[in-house]
Amino acid sequence: MSPESTPARPVIFYDISHPVQALMLHPVIRELERKGFAPRVFGRDKDVCLDLLRGFGLEATTLATRRWGRLGAALELVTRELRMLRLARAERPVAIIGTSVHAARVGKLCRAASIVINDDDAAAVPFFAHLAYPLADVIVTPDCLAFENHPRQVTYKGNQQLFYLHPARFTPDPGIRTELGVEAPRRFGVIRLSALDAHHDRGVRGLSPAHLAEIARRLPEDMEVFVSAENPSGMPEGWRRIELPPSRMHHILAAASFFVGDGQSMAAEAAVLGTPAFRINDFVGRISYLKDLEGRGLAFGFHPHEPAALIERLGEVLSGRIPAERFAEARRRLLSDMVDPVPWFADLISSRLRADA
Repeated sequence: MSPESTPARPVIFYDISHPVQALMLHPVIRELERKGFAPRVFGRDKDVCLDLLRGFGLEATTLATRRWGRLGAALELVTRELRMLRLARAERPVAIIGTSVHAARVGKLCRAASIVINDDDAAAVPFFAHLAYPLADVIVTPDCLAFENHPRQVTYKGNQQLFYLHPARFTPDPGIRTELGVEAPRRFGVIRLSALDAHHDRGVRGLSPAHLAEIARRLPEDMEVFVSAENPSGMPEGWRRIELPPSRMHHILAAASFFVGDGQSMAAEAAVLGTPAFRINDFVGRISYLKDLEGRGLAFGFHPHEPAALIERLGEVLSGRIPAERFAEARRRLLSDMVDPVPWFADLISSRLRADA
């Protein structure tokens, strides 16, 4: 068969609007490429999302300029959907995949299968669930959300962080300490200050300058602190911003003695890597995948009015009263209990699309 007569590969659209989705979906994209599907990637200009996609060698189209405020967010949402629809009608994808409010509606209008991925409870992200779920062909969630029982819901035994932090794909680099300038026996921790500016974060409290000052006061003298901050105000003296590329972040988390943050994703990443993860915000108790990690002893959640409890538990970890071996063993149990989600998900998608062909 001549190159001119070689049939085009079926196209899959990937709608990626957050750095975690870039991390999660890039191994899936490569796996589905090996199965014969061509990727078309759309990326939102949020945090390091586009940088990550470029680092993975993925060319991403930005559908709309990022906007803020309710009116701006609504305008961005409409613009992204209309442009995706126009491209879908021209390129005829067989599927649209992502944590995407657009996938189901665009899919219906251009006869593409829509696969919506989510790991948040619908009650925690009601706006997203209202827009994304009703028309979706498949809703993929961790099995800790099985109680939601949405029509067309498919669950897997795992969490989204294992898409990119499973040992099959990620090996911590011990040289990260040298890159940070922290040599043994000194220890270091990571603080994450989130912007909390997503639509579902309105009114949500996280780490305050007073919390940070108290944590700094109580840390051991041999402990250095590195900060990943969308909003660095109130950072105590002596703490350092992380200057390394985003691709090094998970190596940093794996080598850290602790993680403290007010967002969800990085807390889960630290926990999956076996690093004691402390989270303080108003979502504590409301996010099932983090409750699962807390139940396994890998993470700890505290409400904003409980900084003293957080600091007491952090002190137990850093003093060795809660030994490091406990977290290593909890991580081993986690990995033995859960699937590697990348081949599972790629098989789910390819078998679904082959059946529909």
